[in-house]
Amino acid sequence: MSTWWKDDTDLIDEQMAILDIAADQSILIQGPPGSGKTNLLLLRANYLALGAFPNLQVVVFGSLLKSFIQIGGAQYKFPVDRIATHARMFNEILRENGKGFDASGMALEQARQLRADGVQALISSGKVAKLFDALLLDEAQDYTPQEIKIFAALTKVLVAAADEHQQVFEVASCFAELEAATNIRHSLNYHFRNGRDICRIADAILAGYPSHNALTPNAQYDELAYPVKVTSKSGLSIADQAQAIADQIPDQLVAYPGEKIGVLCPKNEDVLLIADHLADLGFASQLTLCKSEEFDPHAPIWLSSMSAAKGLEFRCVHIAGLDSLSRMGGVQKRLAYTGVTRAKTAVSFYCDKKIPPYLDGAISVVIPRSKIVTKARIFGKE
Repeated sequence: MSTWWKDDTDLIDEQMAILDIAADQSILIQGPPGSGKTNLLLLRANYLALGAFPNLQVVVFGSLLKSFIQIGGAQYKFPVDRIATHARMFNEILRENGKGFDASGMALEQARQLRADGVQALISSGKVAKLFDALLLDEAQDYTPQEIKIFAALTKVLVAAADEHQQVFEVASCFAELEAATNIRHSLNYHFRNGRDICRIADAILAGYPSHNALTPNAQYDELAYPVKVTSKSGLSIADQAQAIADQIPDQLVAYPGEKIGVLCPKNEDVLLIADHLADLGFASQLTLCKSEEFDPHAPIWLSSMSAAKGLEFRCVHIAGLDSLSRMGGVQKRLAYTGVTRAKTAVSFYCDKKIPPYLDGAISVVIPRSKIVTKARIFGKE
């Protein structure tokens, strides 16, 4: 299945049902990776904009996801100027009311909190109210409870797409606020992006969490059209990891023409190092840094941090710099889950010395241990 649907025949019943809900209803759409949440959010936005709710915004968390969604918006003839990051939307509200501020030099979280507090103050003082006919939130799980309350106060209709297992920032859960702000909860069960071995790894990462509905049983991926490949390499420096990625990319570009390849790392520093090495290895004209001002959505190779890549999808994913994953705090399992589920067909893992045990175990579900465990190995002699 392609990233963006071309006709209503591409949808299954549980997806189509969302488009049949009355326009004035606020909806919380929940579902696993690849279930069509972002597609449905865009189509719902088009439905509202073409009808009685033209004053709307599709709100996304970051500029990378905004660029990605604008591609789908263009296909659906949805006005791309109605797709905005939450930071930009809050900034515009503050400036309109003489409360704008210069965030230069501020930490991202400090600026984010100041924006939210500023808009909240305008709402509390009665200076702003329902500014929009509708707001549609993608990746809503990463907003704070305060931000969800602000969105609800600013709009007549709120539509949110969310998956609690893809929350990649350390903020309090906002699902109680999302449920309070919506009157219809719609769950998606089937998903179409990930091959079954990729699903097995993702399921193993979140094993032991009863709230996680296993991906593997409901996978609708076409294994015959695109056989899945999973590889894992250790004992490699960052430069060697880049070389190992470079060794695979030419064949992947030939095998999947017109498709995107994602190179993801837990830390931005490693993203930049991998990018430099790949450029030196001859891929400079084919790659783009997703957080760069020169980001080119048409480039075949995208490099991003794992957190910034949420909401995206690639035919092949290379996850490098995994030695740093264990230092990503309480969100590391959700980061790993999010990173793995960006891949449709192929996913490769790279590290130098070690990866977290839960990820090592998850990978071993589809790549069994090749060496027999001898007593010599147990005693560290091999």
